[in-house]
Amino acid sequence: MVKKIKDYKYERADIEAACAYLDGAIGKINDVKSAEQLASLRDGVNEYFAEFYTATFIAMIRYTLNVKDEFYVGEQNFYDENMPALSAKTAEFNRALMASPYAKDLGKVINPLIIDKLRAALKIMDDKIVPDRIEENKLVTEYEMLMAGLTYPWHGKQVTLSEMRGFAKDPDRSVRKKACAVIGETLASVSDKLDDIFDRMVKVRTAMAKKMGFKNFVEMGDLGIGHIGYGRKEIAIFRESVRNDVVPTLARLKKELCRKLGIESVHFYDNDNYIAGGNIDPVGSASDMFAAAQRMYDDMDAEKLGSFFKQMCDAEAIDYESRANKQGGGYAEMLYAYGQPFIFANFNGTMDDVGVLTHEFGHAYAFKRADVNKIDLDLFVGGMETAETHSMSMEALANNYNSLFYGDRAEQATYQQIFDALNFLPYGVIVDYFQELVYTHPDMTPAERKALWLKLEGEFRPYVDMSDVPYINIGGRWQYQKHIYESPFYYIDYCLSTCLALQFGELAEENFADALSRYLRLVEAGGTKNIDVLAHEAGLKSPFDKGALAELCKKVEAHLVGIGG
Repeated sequence: MVKKIKDYKYERADIEAACAYLDGAIGKINDVKSAEQLASLRDGVNEYFAEFYTATFIAMIRYTLNVKDEFYVGEQNFYDENMPALSAKTAEFNRALMASPYAKDLGKVINPLIIDKLRAALKIMDDKIVPDRIEENKLVTEYEMLMAGLTYPWHGKQVTLSEMRGFAKDPDRSVRKKACAVIGETLASVSDKLDDIFDRMVKVRTAMAKKMGFKNFVEMGDLGIGHIGYGRKEIAIFRESVRNDVVPTLARLKKELCRKLGIESVHFYDNDNYIAGGNIDPVGSASDMFAAAQRMYDDMDAEKLGSFFKQMCDAEAIDYESRANKQGGGYAEMLYAYGQPFIFANFNGTMDDVGVLTHEFGHAYAFKRADVNKIDLDLFVGGMETAETHSMSMEALANNYNSLFYGDRAEQATYQQIFDALNFLPYGVIVDYFQELVYTHPDMTPAERKALWLKLEGEFRPYVDMSDVPYINIGGRWQYQKHIYESPFYYIDYCLSTCLALQFGELAEENFADALSRYLRLVEAGGTKNIDVLAHEAGLKSPFDKGALAELCKKVEAHLVGIGG
């Protein structure tokens, strides 16, 4: 019988004991006599922390399910205050490990990519920034609690942001406009708090970076999120490819879409709508969607995908209901000690529900395969760009089964999903570039940050008119993009992985079995190789390859024109 997530016992992770354990491991480093023994010592540390982090993740999951649960709020506060000390102690262990005379041969015993990650980690953590890390954690929690507790007035009720974003995709343009106005007005009502939290975040992150020897927080942020093997130079190349290839393609597609929708121009509340008469929503209830997903994964690969989806459902490891005091958005997490992934989502009755279900399932499946394949915890499912390839590519592959979710409007749903993925790229680049410029110029005022956001919107989404939506029209959109507050420099990974996912989608259009086979092989590799290598091994172009986006845009545009919406 599968154990349910809710039945896992929680005991607070003992941070003091974990630090003492690491002190003991540091003491043993001088006793090792070979690179093999050094690797074995490190393996023991990873095994210990698989158990340790399982406890912290259970607490985090239960906190996000109800940010007003006093017990788990207390646990979250405890970890916010004490985990940075453990991070510093972990850095001390890694520093001692790399200082061993046998470390020079460690790359012959373990994956050399682990060495690269250890070196990156040592650049961004030290005892001297523990107080700053504590403050950063508290600010993230402060933002999460503010946003989770924020409700939006809608027809006499107070609803969540996830629900409002569903209304913002209503077939009726006037409803969409009103929903976006309510979102903007509600954000405006707490703008002072949002600005203040972010002001303090920028200051503390900048202070950390300077203490660690960086010019500003940009490089530190990239390393912190796991950007290994590429940096701002490569991201700038990619950004210009989006500007030069994706933006003109979207401008053409949007012009034709305006003709079909009977509107003169794309406004903010139109940008996520693709179908005349309204976007495609899944048919049936949430339980119908889960049944459809089970049939899909059974057909794709019953032994691997189908059985795993059933196990996730049996374990009640997918929490999808949007409700008060539940944190917004979606994520997948891994409980290492149990080999059990967990999916967090907020359904709102739109195509987003199918998207988040397939997206987070891609993450969860990758977690499970990394666990089964015993991939080193420092590699596991890879950097964020690799992990997001697992999830976004699953979304693209699911288009082959859209009839299960959308009935006789399956082809239109495919059109919408592909168009939406391409439409995301300029926005994703704006999020990343905004952060780069903010942390390069940390003394910007709140007004200057909002003006910067509007400027970037004009450069990368010139086809979108934001003038008639309150607060959004002064550059406030970024303040409900939680990654900017919680996970700096994460968002570009969604862009890089979208490029690979779109390629998988086009391959699936030609030969689904081949595309699925390539995808499953990529997932099996987890994070054992950099994204460039994984892309090329799957027969795809890396996002950093010359001409990658130009070629991709031609294929996607032709595909969309062929479907016709």
